[in-house]
Amino acid sequence: MRRTVFNEDHEAFRETIREFIAAEVAPVYEEWEKAGHPPRGFYNKLGELGVFGIQVPEEYGGAGETSFKYQLVISEECARAGVSFGGYGVHVNLVLPYLLKYASEEQKKRWLPDFISGDMMMAIAMTEPGTGSDLAGIQTTAKRDGDHYILNGAKTFITGGVLADRVLIVARTSPATAENRR
Repeated sequence: MRRTVFNEDHEAFRETIREFIAAEVAPVYEEWEKAGHPPRGFYNKLGELGVFGIQVPEEYGGAGETSFKYQLVISEECARAGVSFGGYGVHVNLVLPYLLKYASEEQKKRWLPDFISGDMMMAIAMTEPGTGSDLAGIQTTAKRDGDHYILNGAKTFITGGVLADRVLIVARTSPATAENRR
């Protein structure tokens, strides 16, 4: 049975990703596995391919796509080839939604062009000792101090942190209450 969830644009994108994996990833993937990550320049190649900007709004230089179908195509093609794109998934699927929702207009204008090109890779610091990634139990705090915040707490893992240029830190900006733990 043929799937109908994808259209011809998705299938053309699939072919592009499949060819990219065959040319740029598969021949060197074993080296990446030994190193524990792809080389930093690989992310610029993904940027040139346009994959980091698919879901970034057009006003910031992206394609403005709201569907996750293109991300699914990338996941399927990586699985098909038995490879991964390293920190790509964290950069696009975890960090980007936070940037789009919570970054100021100035931050979006400053960060998103380099986010799209792969010149700036992002990671996320969410997991804490004793709470894992249960956001309701986050203990790290961020208290305003003028134009800045003072962070206080500990993180166990920095997901995507090996080659990251910026790290999005999940922290509580108001006191923990029973109400906001639900």
